[in-house]
Amino acid sequence: MRDFIILLLLLCVFAAGPAMAQEPENLAMGKRYTLDPRPNYPLCTDSQDKVQLTDGVFSEGYFWTQMTTVGWQNALPVTITIDLESVQPIGGLSFNTAAGVAGVQWPISILVMVSRDDKTYYLAGDLVELSAVEHGEPKAAGYGLHRFITSKLRTYGRYVKLLIFGSGPFVFADEIEIHKGSRQFLALDTPGEEIGDVNRFQRQMAITRGVRRRLRLDLTEVRKLAEECNQISKWRTEFENIEKEISSLQFKPPSDFRTIFPINDLHRRIFMIQAGLWRSRGFLGLVVWRKNRWDMLSPTELPQSAEVGIHIDMMQNEYRGAAFNVSNSDQTTARVQLAIERLPGGANPDYITVHEVPFTDTRSGVPIAAAMPGLHKKQGKYNVAIEPGLTKQIWLNFHPQNVPAGEYHGSILITPGRQRIPVRFKVFPFRFPNQPTLHLGGWDYTDADSRYEVTPANQAAFIRHLREHFVDSPWAGSRVLSRGKYDGQGNMIEEPDTEFFAKWVKRWPNAHNYYVFASVSNSFAGFKMGTAAFENAVGNWIRWWAKKLPQWNVRPNQLGLLLVDEPHAHEQDDTIIAYARVIRKAAPEVVIWEDPTWRRPWEARPEMFELSDVLCPNLPMLITEGDKFADFYVRQQQAGRKLWFYSCSGPGKLLDPYSYHRLQHWFCWKYAAQGSGFWAFGDSNGASSWNEYLSLRGAYTPVFLDETTVAAGKHMEAIREGIEDYEYLVMLGKQITRSGREGGTEAVIKEAEDLLANAADRVIKDQTSQKLYWRQPKDRSVADKVRIEILEMMTQLNNLQK
Repeated sequence: MRDFIILLLLLCVFAAGPAMAQEPENLAMGKRYTLDPRPNYPLCTDSQDKVQLTDGVFSEGYFWTQMTTVGWQNALPVTITIDLESVQPIGGLSFNTAAGVAGVQWPISILVMVSRDDKTYYLAGDLVELSAVEHGEPKAAGYGLHRFITSKLRTYGRYVKLLIFGSGPFVFADEIEIHKGSRQFLALDTPGEEIGDVNRFQRQMAITRGVRRRLRLDLTEVRKLAEECNQISKWRTEFENIEKEISSLQFKPPSDFRTIFPINDLHRRIFMIQAGLWRSRGFLGLVVWRKNRWDMLSPTELPQSAEVGIHIDMMQNEYRGAAFNVSNSDQTTARVQLAIERLPGGANPDYITVHEVPFTDTRSGVPIAAAMPGLHKKQGKYNVAIEPGLTKQIWLNFHPQNVPAGEYHGSILITPGRQRIPVRFKVFPFRFPNQPTLHLGGWDYTDADSRYEVTPANQAAFIRHLREHFVDSPWAGSRVLSRGKYDGQGNMIEEPDTEFFAKWVKRWPNAHNYYVFASVSNSFAGFKMGTAAFENAVGNWIRWWAKKLPQWNVRPNQLGLLLVDEPHAHEQDDTIIAYARVIRKAAPEVVIWEDPTWRRPWEARPEMFELSDVLCPNLPMLITEGDKFADFYVRQQQAGRKLWFYSCSGPGKLLDPYSYHRLQHWFCWKYAAQGSGFWAFGDSNGASSWNEYLSLRGAYTPVFLDETTVAAGKHMEAIREGIEDYEYLVMLGKQITRSGREGGTEAVIKEAEDLLANAADRVIKDQTSQKLYWRQPKDRSVADKVRIEILEMMTQLNNLQK
């Protein structure tokens, strides 16, 4: 019996195989490492981050709120270099992390590099890909832990460097293990592919990983379409070949690489399949179709068969857009020509600008059709190329300045095929003002020659583009209001330098407001807050500037100071109060402009609000927090403060141009706000807007910037149209007042008053913080429906006065 039990135990051991085998030695245990950049996620960053990744302790509980976790936000890539203290054979590696909720996503790539001397590095493999082959992908939805692990490394080295590329703004880890391999690995000629310039390699790999992800995602969607079309057997071999080529892709991007579709020849082959599938569904040649111009387009959605027509209702001197889509189901690139016919001004009138809208990829891997590079007329026509299996939107911006009121009918001729899109263009008998009522700013910081993605080469075009979109409140950094020098009592003994202020104002002549992020602290010119010298110095400083401003044709009430950005703690409130008290006494015309982010603003210092001239709450916060939050700011307004709204959510290109950008100005009307702001017009998060693979999180800017150019974007067009929507309501209100004075028909005036009172509520009805994102389905036609009702009502009122 005893022998039988021993035999049974031996059989169990052999049957279990590797599961019962000895765990490999963890070479990283207790070893030192460096982190670049430093961990910065506040809920888990502490002094022990320098040892926690190799201490053998795994986090328990919600991963990124535990102090045993190490975390980063807005870092690309995260670099972790572990010193094994001697050259060791390496057979495996693991990286323990979590993701799935709160915007935390799984890493797109964890590159493993090794070195003998911490100078020359060699690529050993990509842990994300190796782990997927051996153990499968991490959890697709919902919160989960995942250990990226491989036992397939065949390398050696003393230093192990991990380059972690997140697919979102966050990276977290609590433990890294490096598993000892066979000593035979030490005899390898090299431990892997030699990497020359690590920084250049990082850039190349960030782009390569983004491209691979894009190809895989689009291949998956096209394969689904093939299944729906019962065509999977026809394309199976091509799908398999493309999949193999994606896995081995070593993409070497040019210096001016852009993520415009198709990204490369492999991407082109995927859409060639889609073109064939479209043909199998009856879409032949060029397919012209449309949906609401603000709706999100997908490169893999089927064209629609609805009747196409362009309808534009507007007044003189404003800007309004229209769009249609052209899909190419042929196997060759379509060279399309567009001609606008039979509208006022002759063929291709100058008051219409035509833009192509290509698909581009984003940091998050969500493709968008938002960039709007302009098309130029050649021999009286606009030329656009459309690749096989792809859709390109054509956007038309109308800006009639001298077109008489009336209704016009024309068409857009599309060749080849000579398809015509009918155009109904109605100009109402009103003129939009050159500068609308609602103020607009976006922390552009164009006082500096270079800031974010604004450079000396594109700055002039950038400012021009902003002004064309009604930006009248530029922002500058604190250096424009230099402080001068003071004696021990706070008396000015050397005047401030005006060079930067003068240069800034010259770039923005005749702006309505000049806003400065003063970024003050608990001391000024060396004087501590609360001292007599502090108060004297601050008073002398702002008094000097207020007297100096007329030299540049700027009035003191045009200067606004953001003392502390987004105050949300009593300490910040106290700083604002200390400065604002002095400024109010010394130069009361200068505007104190604050953007509090207290979620319970009634818990803030009341004096902070009382001393502010302008309060600019965060609009998504107001939408989320509800009536109590909104009512607090209504009461502040009733007490004499002016209101603005601002938004700073992200990633910016995934926000809905309609609900996030355009509708902000309908909220402004509802709450009688006088200004609107967006973070931030020049911030593309560290990279060209055309190549978000290199950005830290994804671009905030509503336009498309690179080092030398500025291209229009749908998000900025939506901002402009929202500013114009607000002005419609202003103009309707004035007409109602004028009609009442001149004895207009009471019933019509009452109807107009009801329209004015209810318009904003109708447009922003059911708006939620989730609906601010572009992917969320919604009716994006409401704002234009209400806008046209206003035009028609203004016409009725106008007729009453004749």
